[in-house]
Formats: sequence, structure tokens, C-alpha cells
Amino acid sequence: MTADGNSKFEGTVHRGSYVLYPQDGTALTAWDKSKELALVILNQPIPHANTPLFSELWSRATYHICVDGGGNQLYNFGMQAGVLEKYIPDVVVGDLDSLEEVPRKYYQEKGAVIHRYSDQDSTDFMKSLKYLDTVLRKGADTHECTVVVFGGINGRLDHTLHALKVLFNNHLEREIIIISTENLTYVLPKGKNKILVNKQVDGPTCGILPLAGEAVLTTGGLRWNLDHYPSTFEGLMSTSNIIDDPEVVIETSIPVAWTSEFRPLA
Repeated sequence: MTADGNSKFEGTVHRGSYVLYPQDGTALTAWDKSKELALVILNQPIPHANTPLFSELWSRATYHICVDGGGNQLYNFGMQAGVLEKYIPDVVVGDLDSLEEVPRKYYQEKGAVIHRYSDQDSTDFMKSLKYLDTVLRKGADTHECTVVVFGGINGRLDHTLHALKVLFNNHLEREIIIISTENLTYVLPKGKNKILVNKQVDGPTCGILPLAGEAVLTTGGLRWNLDHYPSTFEGLMSTSNIIDDPEVVIETSIPVAWTSEFRPLA
């Protein structure tokens, strides 16, 4: 369905930054109040924590999850900004090898759950989604909860690659959007995809990353469009492209990552 709601689009429509900044003008850009929102904070300095975006998302979120050392990041931000008591997570979860004693004690005293998974076959990011699904949401439909992640695509390269892996491994089960210092990133499934662009915050630069193998891509709405063009990690990738239109259409033969420049509202 297109943004005006008057015709059919045979594919997947991505609201992108409209998840972060809903607009009530159309059904697609408005926030569906029947859906839940989970906020996940990874163990990196929280991107855009000092903008209204973080506060607004925190207020809208149904669930607030710190992933292991993400508890340190939230605590440090709260201390520095003088808003420590405003941001108390529902849970700090992971193997807890990074969570420091002061944040652990503080959040526990404030009612947050400190939950340790001891297995080393899954990362803390994966553990946080497990806790969300099995404990917080008690097995409810994963499609009914959008996950917004702060961090994950900054810092260590192995952490970045793993965050991308989690996106790919979960893209058919749930909507996950990662906010980093300069980008929004999420996965486009196989088939036709329409991305709704809010030019106040999106772009102009963007990229389509074929991280799961060779993708045959056809695009519309970009400065340099592709027509049934094979794209691989080792070969051609559409990076440093430019968003020209308010809707970008991408048809892909396999799932690909979409990443676009992001400038939160002041």
C-alpha cells in the first residue's frame, strides 16, 4: 500500500524514520497504537541521547532493555545529564560480564530486573531478544512489537558485524531498526520493498548492502538506480547513493541491509 493509502503495493512497506517520528497524516506514517515498542540499549555510548528523540522514544516504549554493559551507558548518561532517575530500565540482561557494580546496584534498588543468561553460544544482543520474547512479552507475536536499538553499529568491528547478523537472522520475525551516530539501518526482505522517506531526517546518502550473498537489485527513487543488477560484497555495492524521492523502491533477490544517513530533529 502506498503512503496515500489509495492503491496497492505488492511488497513490504518500511516506515523507517516514521517509526521514530510518527506523523498522523496517513496510516503508514502514523504509529499503530495496537503495536508495542521495545527500546534496546547496547554497550556503546547512546547515540543522540542528548536530543529529544531519546526522551520521546523512552516515553513511547512499552519495554526498556539494557544489554549488559548498556546498563553502564545508560547510567553514565543519566549521571552526566542529571536525569538518572528518569531512565530506569525494566531489565539489564546478558551474561553480565560488563555490567559494573554501581549501575547494577542502583538499577536493582530502583526495581529493575538484573537477569543473567550464562550460555556463551549466544551474544548479549541475542539474549536481550530472548528475554523480550519469553519474559516481557510472554510468547506474544513478535510481529506486533517493533524493536529500536541504540548502538551496535559503532565501535568494534566484530560487534558491528554481529549486530548486522542479528538483523538478518530476525528480519522475518520482527521489525528491528538500529540507530547509530550517523545512520538508520534495517533489513529489506527478498522481493519488492518500499521505503518511506522523511527528508527532514533521512539522507541524503544511503546504501544497499548485500551481506548475505549475491543480490540482484532493481531500484527507483535514487540518484543512481539499478536495473536487475547483480550486487555482491566482493563486487559492486550501491554505497554513497543519494535519496531523490520521498519513496524509494527496491526489489531484491535476497535480503539486503538498507542504511541511510540520519539527522535527528533538534
